[in-house]
Amino acid sequence: MAKRKEVLLVKDVLKLGNMGDIVRVSPGYARNYLFPYGMAIAAGDAAKRQIEVLREKAAKSEGEREHKAIALRKSMEGMSIQIAARVAHGAELFGSIGIKEIVAALAKSGIEVDTKQVHLHDKLRKLGSYSVEIRLHKNVPVTIKLEIVNSDPNAPTLDEAMAASAQEKAKDKAEKAEKGDKSEKGDKEPSAKGDKADKGDKADKGDKHERGEKSKGGKDPKGQKDGAKDSKEDGKGSKKDRDHSHKAEAAGKKSVKA
Repeated sequence: MAKRKEVLLVKDVLKLGNMGDIVRVSPGYARNYLFPYGMAIAAGDAAKRQIEVLREKAAKSEGEREHKAIALRKSMEGMSIQIAARVAHGAELFGSIGIKEIVAALAKSGIEVDTKQVHLHDKLRKLGSYSVEIRLHKNVPVTIKLEIVNSDPNAPTLDEAMAASAQEKAKDKAEKAEKGDKSEKGDKEPSAKGDKADKGDKADKGDKHERGEKSKGGKDPKGQKDGAKDSKEDGKGSKKDRDHSHKAEAAGKKSVKA
């Protein structure tokens, strides 16, 4: 990497410094740009002796530029410019309006400014009225009004176009709100049906369970078999008892006869 060298600015250089400043730059930048355009000189001992003289000149030049900017601001206060542009749909433009178009419109009105003096956050893509800041000097800003209108001579006026655009936006907003309400209702109805279905399923399961319990209580095949078996055994026991009783009676009669 080449060693940076010191140069003395003899003019104001944007984003580098003001007249009389000693700054460090790359040798190529100094050799190819600053020196050929008379913006700087090598910062040798002889050049450094000129610093005070250059700084006095710089301060005087800065004051003059500020006074001019203040005078220009007075003529620009309340200023309004108009730019005609092609419209795609509604208030939407074909393309956009940027700093170059604004500088050109100001030039048509007799105001010469640099593109660096126009402060615009983003390009403008719709019809309408806008406030644009012009920084004539670092201490002297001014705000102008910019109107972007339809370039078609048969098109509605800006006020009519803006009113129509506002109505269209309100209509779109109402339609979206209506769709949102319908969507919410649609979500609620299936939920209610689902709750009813769940209740119906639970009721059916409860009924089936209850019928199953009754069926188990009313018909127990094993219980019936055990009951029949016990009944048979009871029958056999009673028959034996009767046979034994008859035998006892016969024996008694025989003993009496004897």
